[in-house]
Amino acid sequence: MAASMLCRRTAVFCRTLKGISSSKTVLSPNCLLQTASYNPKPLKLNLREPFVPDKDSEKTPEWQKTARYDRKVFGRYGSASGIDPASLWPSHEQLDKIIAEENEWHPPLEVMLRNIEAKEKQETEKRLAK
Repeated sequence: MAASMLCRRTAVFCRTLKGISSSKTVLSPNCLLQTASYNPKPLKLNLREPFVPDKDSEKTPEWQKTARYDRKVFGRYGSASGIDPASLWPSHEQLDKIIAEENEWHPPLEVMLRNIEAKEKQETEKRLAK
């Protein structure tokens, strides 16, 4: 029963598809199906003039006033954004802070090897003390 129902629906569907390709209206035994042409509206994107927010305005959100947002806008629109590329790099103080943080969390190889040797030495001393 279910197989015959599925077979009937498939046949009607196939006839419908054949009719769509040949004309705008399709007559099938069970219903009248009408198709319409789809003509989408163009997107209203202004890619010629990028939006650069006014940083002095009170209405501008705080996240649009940051250097990170400036980097994002420059990355998206390039020189058309009107942002000076030199302002996108970190300052000397920020660079020193980044280097110090990197040295703290990712020490050089020599320091890591010294730490490993010290740990191994402590472990051998503990084993020999027992």
